Amino acid sequence: MILLLGLCFVVISGVLVYLAIDGISLRSAPIIRPSVMKPDQQNVAEAVVQRLFPDFQNAAFVVIGLRPEIIESQQLLTLLKENYEKLFKKTVSILPDAEAASVEGFQDCAAPCWILTTQNKANELSPHPLVEKFLQEDPSKVYFNLTLIPFTPDVVVTETCIQEKRLTLDCLIPLSIHEAKRKMKDAKARYFFVRKYNEHDYFLFTQQAPAQ
Repeated sequence: MILLLGLCFVVISGVLVYLAIDGISLRSAPIIRPSVMKPDQQNVAEAVVQRLFPDFQNAAFVVIGLRPEIIESQQLLTLLKENYEKLFKKTVSILPDAEAASVEGFQDCAAPCWILTTQNKANELSPHPLVEKFLQEDPSKVYFNLTLIPFTPDVVVTETCIQEKRLTLDCLIPLSIHEAKRKMKDAKARYFFVRKYNEHDYFLFTQQAPAQ
């Protein structure tokens, strides 16, 4: 028995040393499986608000990242707001530009407050300094991050991304699409899905229409 316990201790120690040196690869977790997206995106907004119900219910702040030049992302933001207000019977305050906002601007944004920023700064893979200071340093400010990512299925996953231990956004996007693509059976349909990474980061992927 003593010999067996000693052997187990050696094995566990070896595993811990390996993980400390080489680390482990962390991948995003599926929250909403790939589902067909209706042209008006209404089912996308409904699914996201309902699936993230506990997070929306508890959060006073939501940091939302999007590409403002994508019209469908702007439309989806409006639908998310409408569905949230319908479900929770609360009016959402919008802080339209986290880049330009002051600390006072954050403080004056009545909860529930949605803070808008760019696609690459609404997550804790590369946090926005003001958001980090205002939200992360105060445990009473409950929040989560939601990044809207329009995508096309024809992505290339590089070996660098495959080997990456802690994902950057540049690698999380193609890796997530590559994994989800296996479940997109209808070539004529457009899909959406949601992935989670870290404690506060959600990523909403919506398939873009083919170029005409």
